[in-house]
Amino acid sequence: MLKILISNDDGYDSPGLEVLFEHLKEVAELFVVAPEINNSGAGCSITTNRPLKATRHDNGFISVNGRPADCVHLGIHELSPWKPDLVLSGINLGANMGEDLLYSGTVGAALEGRGLKYPSIAVSAAAFNQPGSENFLEPNNQTAALVIKEIIENYESIELDSSVVLNVNVPNVEYSKSLNKRVTRIGSWGKRNPPHKETKDNGTEVFWTTHRDKFTSNDENTDIFCLMDEEVSISPIIPNFSNEVCIKQVTKWIEQWY
Repeated sequence: MLKILISNDDGYDSPGLEVLFEHLKEVAELFVVAPEINNSGAGCSITTNRPLKATRHDNGFISVNGRPADCVHLGIHELSPWKPDLVLSGINLGANMGEDLLYSGTVGAALEGRGLKYPSIAVSAAAFNQPGSENFLEPNNQTAALVIKEIIENYESIELDSSVVLNVNVPNVEYSKSLNKRVTRIGSWGKRNPPHKETKDNGTEVFWTTHRDKFTSNDENTDIFCLMDEEVSISPIIPNFSNEVCIKQVTKWIEQWY
């Protein structure tokens, strides 16, 4: 049976994590290490300025007073009773696509697994509006969990390089076996909204940041288009900070200094 280390960025008590666990315990051996509080937007950040503490809860889940990447790192090295075959991060509340991959703690946890040479999957359930907003639509965690269960049941038939993370985004629809799944590339949301200034009653100025009210159009091969089309988006991603196209250009520029 596949051994899976599960983490997330919404916290150890998030509904998405609980639904995911309930569906996957039928097909895999699971161990959960997740942040003790919501860490949305944490990206790949880690904790270095204070000690980390792990707390075991009644359901067997372990929470850590750190970032999603800390949870995976600590889970693999110290907490898990076995070395996992796979690291799974989610289910995130809301989609993680386009430029948001840079900010996503869900993706950050999966990338930490990838950095430790473990195949990793990040999974998110579309909501499209922030909790508390007028048009917020609760994500369909049930559908996302069943899609991941399908992936896990077929996982051993793919020889996926551990340097690749699968970023899975699931639409807010009812689950069916016929729900279409597409391999996509990363699209673009466009620019974020500028900060909004607010003056409090005591005269203090504060700033609110929000994502985007409008976004650019995306072609049909992107994660954003795919999800808008109510299909499951599966994007193989890999962090590569080298821009091969510009290496010659920058080299020539520096050589001109001498």
